[in-house]
Amino acid sequence: MKSRVLGLVALLVLGIECSWAVSPADSLGLVPAPRTVELNDEGGFIYSPYVAIVADCEVEEYVRHYLPGGLFDFGGVVEILKDENLELPAEGYELTVKADSIRVRGVDREGLLNGFHTLLQLFPKEVYGGNFAGSCEIPALRIVDWPEYPYRGMHFDIARTFSTREQVEEMISHLAHHKINHLHFHLTDDEGWRVEILSHPELTEVAAWRGGDSPIWPVYGAWEEKYGGYLTQQELRHIVAFAHQRGVTVVPEIDLPGHSLAIGKVHPEILCPVEIDTSRSAGYSKQNVWCVAREENYALLEDILREICDIFPSEYIHIGGDEVDMSHWRACPHCQALMRQMGYTSTAQLQEHFMNRLTEILASYGRKPAMWNEATNSGTLSRDVRIHGWEGLEECRKVAEAGYPTVVMPGPYFYFDMRQSKNEDGHNWAGVVTLEKCYSVDLDALGYSAKAKQNVIGFSGAFWTELYLTHRHKYENYAEYQIFPRACALAEINWLPQRERSWQSFAERLERHKGRLEAMGISYRRGTPAEPEGRVITPAMRCSTSLPFRSEKSASQLAAYSNDYGHRTSRTSRDGDWILYEFVEPLVGVVVELTTGYRHVARGLFPSGVVEVSTDGKTFREVCALKGGCATLTLTEPIRAIRLRCTRTGNGDAFVYIQHPIIRKNEN
Repeated sequence: MKSRVLGLVALLVLGIECSWAVSPADSLGLVPAPRTVELNDEGGFIYSPYVAIVADCEVEEYVRHYLPGGLFDFGGVVEILKDENLELPAEGYELTVKADSIRVRGVDREGLLNGFHTLLQLFPKEVYGGNFAGSCEIPALRIVDWPEYPYRGMHFDIARTFSTREQVEEMISHLAHHKINHLHFHLTDDEGWRVEILSHPELTEVAAWRGGDSPIWPVYGAWEEKYGGYLTQQELRHIVAFAHQRGVTVVPEIDLPGHSLAIGKVHPEILCPVEIDTSRSAGYSKQNVWCVAREENYALLEDILREICDIFPSEYIHIGGDEVDMSHWRACPHCQALMRQMGYTSTAQLQEHFMNRLTEILASYGRKPAMWNEATNSGTLSRDVRIHGWEGLEECRKVAEAGYPTVVMPGPYFYFDMRQSKNEDGHNWAGVVTLEKCYSVDLDALGYSAKAKQNVIGFSGAFWTELYLTHRHKYENYAEYQIFPRACALAEINWLPQRERSWQSFAERLERHKGRLEAMGISYRRGTPAEPEGRVITPAMRCSTSLPFRSEKSASQLAAYSNDYGHRTSRTSRDGDWILYEFVEPLVGVVVELTTGYRHVARGLFPSGVVEVSTDGKTFREVCALKGGCATLTLTEPIRAIRLRCTRTGNGDAFVYIQHPIIRKNEN
C-alpha cells in the first residue's frame, strides 16, 4: 500500500497546501503515482551544475542529456546505479533523496530508467528542455516502486498518414517520460507501405505513395497531391536505438493477411484469382487479402519478415490478423482446394494456416508472433501467440481466459483516435472516450477471473491516423492532442494495481503534471472546446441527389435532420453528381455547414466539387469550391436552395456519405 507518511514541516518547505489526507505522491504531482512515497522533514538536496553525476554506463548518456552535472563532488552527488541485490520485481527501483545525495538504485537497466524518469518529475519542469543548468531543491524522500504490468504500450500508425523519423522519436520520448515501454509500430496497411525492404525496393517506390500516378488512389484529405513517404532501414535502426536508450521496445507490425491493398497494387499476383465487381467504385479494386494457397506468397513474406527481424530486435513481431475479408478465400479455387486437402471446415482455419506459416518463418529467426484478437477465432491457435485485443473488453477477457498472453486495448477505452467529447473531432464508432473512461477500466468489476487476469500482461493505447491528415490544418499537433493527457491515464493504470488507483487523486496530480507536458513540448488537449456559436435550427427542407441511396428512408431522414452519422449511397461519386437541399422558406442570417462524406474524417466524399446557391430554386450560381468535401456558407441574402456538384469521378470507395446540413443562427 502507498505510504501516507507526510511531515508537516516538509509540506511547509514545499509550499504545498494540503490536508493530512493528501498522499506524498499527490503533493508532488507524480504521474504515474509510485507505489510508496515517504517524505521526511530533513533538508532537501540542493541541485546545482556543480553536483557530481555518477550513472551506470548503460544510462549515462541519456541521464546527462537532462542533467549534465559535473565529474567532481563540489555540491553533493547524484548516483544512478544498478543494484541487483534489491529485493524488488523486474523494473523496480528505489529513489532516495537526502541533504547530501540523490541515489537511484534499479534492479535492472529498466528499473534505473524508471527511477530516473520519476526523479525528473521532482525537478522544475524546465529540466525537460535538456542540459538543465539551474539550481533547485529536491525534497528529502524515499520512493520504492515497480510496475504492475510488464507491457505498457502505445500503438502508433504511420501507414494511413506518414510520420517522419523525427516525429516518431518525439512521440517515443513523450511515452518514455510516462514509463510507457512499448511502441506498437504499425508500418503497413491498405493506405501505404512505410518500411524499406531492400530485397524488394518496389514496395516503397510504389506502395509508399498514393494519388497522382500511384495505383493507390488518394483518401483522407490529400486529393490534389501525390502523398506519402517511408522510413529507410537506416532511419528505422535509429528509431530502435533512440527508443532503447529510453527503455522503449519497438514492436513492428506488418498487417497480414488483410489490410494489404498497398502491396497488392504492386504485386497483384499475391491476391486470389477471383472476379471483383468494381462498377460501384469507378473501376477501383480494393481487394486486399493475400491468397493462402499460393506457395510463392510465403517466399515473398519470408523476404519481408527476414529484413523486419534484422531491423527490429523485439522478441515479438506483430503480423496482424484483423478484419480479414474471407469472401475472397471462399471464391478462390486454390484456397478451396487447400481447405479440402487439409480437411478444413471453415475459412477461419485458412487464416490460422496462413498465420502458422508466418509463425514458422518468425521462429526460424528466433522471434515470436503477436496478432489481433480475431486470429483466435479458429479456436486452435497456439497459446504462444501474444494477442492484442481491440474489439472490446469482453473479447479481451475471452482470449485471456483461453490462455493467451493478452494486451488489453479495446477501442471504447483505449483508441485515442476516438473523439473526446461529442462536439470534437475524432472517430465515433467506439463512442466518446474521455480521460476518465480510459482511467476507469477495472478488470475485477468486469468479471475477469483470476486466470484471465494472470494472462493480462498490460494495457495499450492506440492512435490510428486516418484523422491526422484530415485535421492537420486545424491543430498544432493533432496526434499529441488526441493522445495526451489520455496517455497519462494509460500510464497509471499500467503502473498501479487496481486497489491503489484513485480517479480523484489522478485528476488532481494531472493538473500539476500539465506543466511538465508543456515543458516537454506536448500539444496536449487542455479542455473541452466550446460549442460553436449560434443556435442550431432545422428549417423545413427537401433533400435529393443524383446518387442512389442504399436505404429508401434516407431522403426523408435527411429532410428530418436525423442520423448525424450520415446516409450511404450504393456507388461512388462521379463527375457531375449532385446533392440538392431545397428550403420551404428562404434562408438568411444563418451559417450553413455542408459536408460530403463522414463528418469526422475525409472519406466517402466528393473529392472535388463546387457549391452553388439559388435565390429562386431554379437558377444557380457558384459561390465556392468544396475543400475536403466540405464548405461553410454565411448567408446574407435569402437563399432557397443549395447544390453541391461533384467535379471528379471516384473517391477511393464504393459509396458516398450524404449528410444533412448543420444550420446555425448567425449571432454576429
